[in-house]
Amino acid sequence: MREALETLVLNPASALTAAVAYGMMLRSGATFGSLLNPWGLSLPLWVAGYLAVRMALLGFVDGFVWALAPRLPALPSRVGPKPVFQHKINATDVAYLVVNSTVEYVFALQISHLLWFAPLVVRAPTSLSLLNGPLAFWMLLVVDDMLYAPLHRAMHLQAVYRWVHKHHHRNTFPARGYIDAANEHPVEQIAALCLHWVAVHVVAHTAGLHVAAVLAHFGVKALGACFNHTGYDVQLRFCGIEYSVRAHETHHRKPNTNFAQYVMFWDKLMGTYKEYESGVKASAAAAATPANLSKPDAARLPAWADPAVEAREGRVTERPQPRAG
Repeated sequence: MREALETLVLNPASALTAAVAYGMMLRSGATFGSLLNPWGLSLPLWVAGYLAVRMALLGFVDGFVWALAPRLPALPSRVGPKPVFQHKINATDVAYLVVNSTVEYVFALQISHLLWFAPLVVRAPTSLSLLNGPLAFWMLLVVDDMLYAPLHRAMHLQAVYRWVHKHHHRNTFPARGYIDAANEHPVEQIAALCLHWVAVHVVAHTAGLHVAAVLAHFGVKALGACFNHTGYDVQLRFCGIEYSVRAHETHHRKPNTNFAQYVMFWDKLMGTYKEYESGVKASAAAAATPANLSKPDAARLPAWADPAVEAREGRVTERPQPRAG
């Protein structure tokens, strides 16, 4: 728990995020209460809404993922003779998940308020058109990833990575769906949702935006994030959208690649796209014996891992860093 408090509070990224949020509230005249509760709900209703969102994400979205997942083929990296490394959930992970669940709920309140009242969003069922419906949905996917991929890449810069994104990369082979997807520093969660907010406004002011397109984007994005953090081989390609769990697993194993979520064109444009490799040698399955299963497989360990410790103790830890000078 001490680690959680230190990384959440004694963190320059957290301080900068709080300062930016405070400055924006001063500029807009908003209050902290209106930020957390734009609908002006009573405390019991606010809590009930939080529980409803939790049930929707864990019960319906993640539940759908795990109802379908066993019927899908496993990623090639998950069928080798040796189990892949799996980070165990600890107190810091739980703290981050709790904070992020609140961030998600506040964003749900804000976006629902926008969809209900903002004139830039079309709500009448009879006003749904090809432009503000299917095209707007496609544009939301493209624009959201256009904004997110560079942000994600920036979070891998050495000056930023240790403060924000390193926590999410403790898991090189994510497998728990929503739990592994949401297990990130809250600053990262806030930044990504802010870009989602921007994408909604960009599309609304270009193609036009129907509420149905926003809801469809939410559903696809949530399902995609959950599947991206399982070990199942889901691939989907249409109209420039190129979604693949393989691509995101590659990012977790080789962190300076595949920063986009479902439009890999942006990685190809940045020169960061990498094709999937299982990390399992062709002869590995045939050579599996009790003796060699205990040996480290360097291609299936995180790049930062110490293979000697893995072989000796059966756990993965960071390799010693050389001393300067």
